[in-house]
Amino acid sequence: MAALMLYLIGARSAGKTAVFDALIQTPEGPHFATKGAHRLGTVKVPDARLAALRDLFQPKKYIPAEVTFVDVALPGGGEGSGFGPLNAFLGEADAFALVVQSFGEMDGAGQPLDPAGQLDSVLLDLAMADLEKIERRMEKIEQEVQRGLKQSLPELDVLRKCKAAIDEGRALRDLELTAEEARRVSSFCFLSQKRLLVVANTGDDDPLGAKCEPLRAACAEKGLDLLAFCAPLEAEIAALPPDDQAGFLADYGLSEPARTRLIQAAYRTLDLISFFTVGPDEVRAWTIRRGDSAVTAAGKIHTDLARGFIRAETVDSKTLIEKQTLAACREAGVLRLEGKGYVVQDGDVIEIRANA
Repeated sequence: MAALMLYLIGARSAGKTAVFDALIQTPEGPHFATKGAHRLGTVKVPDARLAALRDLFQPKKYIPAEVTFVDVALPGGGEGSGFGPLNAFLGEADAFALVVQSFGEMDGAGQPLDPAGQLDSVLLDLAMADLEKIERRMEKIEQEVQRGLKQSLPELDVLRKCKAAIDEGRALRDLELTAEEARRVSSFCFLSQKRLLVVANTGDDDPLGAKCEPLRAACAEKGLDLLAFCAPLEAEIAALPPDDQAGFLADYGLSEPARTRLIQAAYRTLDLISFFTVGPDEVRAWTIRRGDSAVTAAGKIHTDLARGFIRAETVDSKTLIEKQTLAACREAGVLRLEGKGYVVQDGDVIEIRANA
C-alpha cells in the first residue's frame, strides 16, 4: 500500500489531468490504473539517503516508499467543482493537491483568468459539501431527540461547532477540536478538514511561478503551501533518461523535478517522516507521522513486532553511511538501544528486537 494517497482536485479545465499525466510520466511511458472514471498512478518517493543505503548493502530487494496520485474525475455537466456526489470517494484521500490554472488569459469557463478566485471557489465547494453532510446529520439527530433518544447529543454539539466554523468562512482543518470531539466526527471524513496544498499549473514561460504572486499571497493568507508546476515541461523532463534530466532542469532554473517537490511538500503538509530498515535481503523506507514512537514504527513493519517489542537498535542514516557498516557504528558507540517510548527521527535506521 502506498504511504500517501494524494488526490488531485480543481475547477473544471484547471489542468489537473495534465498535471497527473506529467506526474506519472517515465522514460518508459506513463503508468496508471483506473478506479471507475478516476485514474491512479503510483510513483516511488525519491530519497538520496535510501539510495546510499542501497549502494552500501547491495540488497536483494530495494523498496522505496510510494505515493499514489489520483486524478479525480468530476461528474459530467453542472456548475462548480461537483464534489458533492464524490464525497465518499474523496473522503479516502490522505490529502488534496488543488490544481489552479495559472496560465493564459481565460479560464476553462471562458471567463477572465483569476487564479485566486478559482482557489476560493474550489475551497468553497469543499466546505459546502461538508455543510450539506453536517446539516443532514444534525436534522436526523434532532428528530431522534424529539423521540426521546439523546445518546447523539454530544455528536450534535460537535456538528454545531463545525457548522459555525463553515458559516464563518473557516475550513474545518483550521478548527480546533479536542481528541474526543475529533473522534465523534472522524467517520464523516470532512473534505475541508483534509490537509491541502495548492499546485499552480503554470505556462512554459513561467516554470518557477514568478507570475503567481496574487495566488501566492492568497495561499499564504490561508496557510497553504503553493507549488509552481508547468505540466508540459514536467512531462517532457520525466520522459527523459535520468542522466539527461539534470541538464534539462538547469536550463529552466530548476534544481529538481516538480514531482519530487510536490512529494516533499505533501510530506511536510501531513507531517510525515521516513525511517529505514536495512540488510542484505532488503533495504526499505517506511513512512510514519512525525512524533510516532518506536513501537508504532515496529507495528508499521509488522503487527507482531509491535506486540512483542523489546527494544529498537537505531542509528541516523547519515552516520551509518559515514561509518559504512552497522558493526562500525556499534564499535563507535553510535548504535543506540531505544525503548517503546523513543520518538523516531526522520532518517533513522532501525532494527526491531522482539519476542517471537
